[in-house]
Amino acid sequence: MVRIFKAYRELLGILFAVSPFLVISVFVSAILTGAIVPVSVWVNSQIFNLGLLVASGEMPFARYIPYLALFVILALLPAVTGELFVSSYIRPRCELIIRTAYKGKMLQKLKRLRYEHLENEESMKVIDMVYRRDDGAEESASNMIRIYIRRLIQATLTTAGTLYMIGAVRWWLLLTVLAPFALELVITRGFYYNVFREMEKFWNQDRQYGLLGNMLKSREYIKENRLYGASDYLIGIYRKRFSKRNREYEKYVLRYTRQHIAAQAITGVTQLGNALLLLMLYFNGGLSIGMLISLTLVIFTSLYGGGGLRGFSNFAGASAWHLKTYEYYDTYFSLSEDEYGSDDTLPGDFTIEFSDVHFTYPGTGKKVFDGLTFTVGHGEKVSIVGENGEGKTTMIKLLLGLFRPDSGEIRVGGRLLDSYSQAVRSRLFGPVFQDFVKYSVSLGENVGVGDIDKINDERAIFAAMAKARADDVAASLPDGTGTLLGRDFESGVDLSGGQWQRIAIARAFMGDKPILILDEPTSQLDPMAESRIYSEFSKMSENKTAIFITHRLGSTMITDTIFVISGGRIVQSGSHAELMGRGGLYADMFNSQKQWYAKGGEEVQAYA
Repeated sequence: MVRIFKAYRELLGILFAVSPFLVISVFVSAILTGAIVPVSVWVNSQIFNLGLLVASGEMPFARYIPYLALFVILALLPAVTGELFVSSYIRPRCELIIRTAYKGKMLQKLKRLRYEHLENEESMKVIDMVYRRDDGAEESASNMIRIYIRRLIQATLTTAGTLYMIGAVRWWLLLTVLAPFALELVITRGFYYNVFREMEKFWNQDRQYGLLGNMLKSREYIKENRLYGASDYLIGIYRKRFSKRNREYEKYVLRYTRQHIAAQAITGVTQLGNALLLLMLYFNGGLSIGMLISLTLVIFTSLYGGGGLRGFSNFAGASAWHLKTYEYYDTYFSLSEDEYGSDDTLPGDFTIEFSDVHFTYPGTGKKVFDGLTFTVGHGEKVSIVGENGEGKTTMIKLLLGLFRPDSGEIRVGGRLLDSYSQAVRSRLFGPVFQDFVKYSVSLGENVGVGDIDKINDERAIFAAMAKARADDVAASLPDGTGTLLGRDFESGVDLSGGQWQRIAIARAFMGDKPILILDEPTSQLDPMAESRIYSEFSKMSENKTAIFITHRLGSTMITDTIFVISGGRIVQSGSHAELMGRGGLYADMFNSQKQWYAKGGEEVQAYA
């Protein structure tokens, strides 16, 4: 309960800082709504009792009019202070403030988040929950204020006022009202916590099915599924998995429905029993007809509803439920962030050193590197090769600081990588990844994001495109660098795979980065085409330190040194000629691929 009230205090503080009137409105509307019920009990009793007097001529109708007016006001007030005011002002205003307050913080956090969380299932579950709107943390935070704090205030006033009137009739009636409700609480205790545990399991399943559902409606997947005729099969998988989820959900509903039925049975018997007791008191002369009717109505309507006694259990239980999802905010904001040093100057040279680096992939027990050690000299061009799964791309992620080693050191220019500031790191590396991003923005912006400080510098963008030989792409487009790319928008122009690769390479050349990295962005091309692009990239990166990641070895002959990774270590290093002369893993791999680079029966050496 302490954590619940702490959450409410935090949320009220956020709302009050932005809109004090909103917080006042929440409390005033709840107080008015809660006070209406006990006041209505008294007014209704007067309406019945005095109405009989008016009908018998013992009281003039003029004295009866104020009670009728008050009756009408009390009948209309819940609609005004409750649903109308809440739905038209409190709910949208509350949602807007909470969304605004958290969204900016969330996006800033996402920018600082350590990359490893994006490849960790548990972390991604947390991220997914805080960014969901329908039943995620944002919705829970909003519900805690606009629904449950109002219900608590309303239930307190309704219950206190009604119990006072019931106790004024006979004190022992309080026992007949409260004892069965206490029994109901015992039966249903822990219900909301159990519901959350069950729903959490379904949220995990829904996320998996949601990913599959998004794939089935994605343009790229639709095209391939249609060509392979796989759509019906994949839709069938989606239906089977979702049906399985629904069957499990039905079991959960049936299990907890029994608790609800038991609780409703106790409530029904209690209401009927108390109504009979009130009727007995009336016949014995201990209760007026008006109070009999009013108390009977409130017992069958408000007292045991969400605005009465059950409002307290709803507040505690549902608040705890929503608190669990709201706490995803706490977990999200506590996720570890990237750590940068304070060194804000570029080094004098750009030598790269890995010294006894050990690394285990986050969230798994898979050890990727076991004492990885090598050096890339300043201005040197090297190839990193190895079988699939040997960690070539992981090594690049370590170099870029996306992952941090378990032990060992990574140095650039003789200084620890961790000592550099974020600004320096962004100026050091120009990477081109295998899964490079195709932004649905203009051609110029697609290149310019490589150096955000120069995104409006057309000369820098054209210079980068010229180096990457992507200037002919701009010349072929209707609006040049201003052409919107991609098919997400009606006026967007899509490009060929090769053109997109040129743009990605141009992006890496933005800002004149001293260390260029090519991480298999051409793996979708045939080996000969890939080799030509690597050869061109090597010429483009003159006077720069360059790292080429590839599992196709035809492009390795253009580099000064080749490092062969196997078993988490460098097992061979040297030039192409040296490694071929020694034999071993590199020679075996190259010879197995030799036919890829043959044309007309003769090996093509143009790239050598």
